[in-house]
Amino acid sequence: MACHPGESFAGTADFTVLYDNHNADDPNDTIIEAGIRVRNNTSASVPLRSIVVRYWFTKNGATSVTPACWWWSPSCSAIALTTGTVSAPGADQYVEIGFTSAAGSLAPGAMTEAIDLGILLGVNVDEADDYSYKDQTSFGEWSHITVHDAGSAPLSGVRGGTPPSGSVSRPAAPTSLAATASGPSAISLSWSASSGATSYNVYRSTTPGFAPGTGNRIASSVPGTSYNSTGLSASTSYYYKVTASNAAGESVASNEANASTRAAGAAIAELFDDFSYTGTGDSSFLSRWSLRSWSGGPGVMGAQWLPSNVSLVTDALNGANKLMRLEATTNGEPAGSSHAEVMSSSSKFRLGTYAARMKFYNAPLSGARFFADKPIETFFTITEYVDDEPNYSEQDFEYMPNGGWGQGDKSTMWLTSWETTIDNSSTFVSASHDGWHTLVLQITSTTISYYIDGVLRATHAARFVPEEDQFLSFQVWFAELDGNQASSRTYYEEADWVYFAKEAILSPAEVDAKIAAFRTSSVARKDTVP
Repeated sequence: MACHPGESFAGTADFTVLYDNHNADDPNDTIIEAGIRVRNNTSASVPLRSIVVRYWFTKNGATSVTPACWWWSPSCSAIALTTGTVSAPGADQYVEIGFTSAAGSLAPGAMTEAIDLGILLGVNVDEADDYSYKDQTSFGEWSHITVHDAGSAPLSGVRGGTPPSGSVSRPAAPTSLAATASGPSAISLSWSASSGATSYNVYRSTTPGFAPGTGNRIASSVPGTSYNSTGLSASTSYYYKVTASNAAGESVASNEANASTRAAGAAIAELFDDFSYTGTGDSSFLSRWSLRSWSGGPGVMGAQWLPSNVSLVTDALNGANKLMRLEATTNGEPAGSSHAEVMSSSSKFRLGTYAARMKFYNAPLSGARFFADKPIETFFTITEYVDDEPNYSEQDFEYMPNGGWGQGDKSTMWLTSWETTIDNSSTFVSASHDGWHTLVLQITSTTISYYIDGVLRATHAARFVPEEDQFLSFQVWFAELDGNQASSRTYYEEADWVYFAKEAILSPAEVDAKIAAFRTSSVARKDTVP
């Protein structure tokens, strides 16, 4: 008798999961948080690396799913988290908790320490319809979180609990595909979601009635229902189709949509500033930028916002170039802490392409690095901050070199779009961003796209697109302080230049070309944005 690779004939009651819903008080927010323990019901010691635990849920329209281990003994480093898709009642997604050899073995009758599992969805969701959800605020047995053989198919290899029933089928074709030119080299696409889809594929041709294939596929695994097609030729007609995908495969194609790019040479209203001023007191600088001196959030309450924390410094790699430096200093106490903010004098930025070349730092400018300090180094856009304002908006690049916000001490870049002061979509990249990076933000009427060094890192939906004009802004501030360390330390970031193209979508490569042309022509500043 043969079995599927990765499956076993062991009993389905070999393990029991005990569950505590750590987030039961708020089942409609942006996270799932589950406490999970596993009990070994067998008479043999079992290596934890031989099993996996699966938590089943529905995305409810979320375009990203990011699992995190927030605590476990012996260590979260002995846990490997992955995500998968399924089509079953109460579940179109699951998070799998796997173990490395460092997790050791589970003795007969023994139970693991509680794993604090976090699942970040970026938007508010309804957890109550999730298969694995239960309003349970103390640890108790729960069969809807399941244990499987490591390497088994999603619904197979069951060693404990009852997985959701059902099988995966291909999703329906996307509908209502629309294409709109957003510049001489870009076309914006949007479409209606397909039931059961976990991602989408985009196909392009210059010939109408084309058949989608690998040769004309320009994007795959697109998480949302919009896409910016860039790097196109001016005054050219392009034709598009979109398919939906899930674990069962790819759907048939959507309707065909087409648009023609705008003519080349058309003037683009744009702003460029390379911060080549004599100092922050330079009248030219102050006519374009304001330095914050008033108190308040974000950050630790009681800290000051000091104009003196902003300076223009010489680029160590190019003596002819200036950089704008922002600093945040602390001695571990709010009263001994200060932040920095630079904001454009004008709020005239909404749809189009934003970009900045930023240098983020992991190590402080002075003093020791303490990981309990949680500094945030930023470039972002924002309307005037007003609580409960329906037309509030903000788009953030926020780098936390010492981690934070559920990421422990791991360096993390957060990409967040705000519809109101409480409604947002957030994607994070857990990796060091120490050093120079080019950040590009594309905002059309249907989508927001975040790029870091030419790589698309996040796409957020149309409802987060700003309704009103915004400011450009830079900040460095502390979310938390190490109150046990009284020595002074200063964290910082530097900006080389900032750019905006009004109602024109430029690829990261096109932004680079724009900046190179400004530098070649010795253009230090340009502002034709009305």
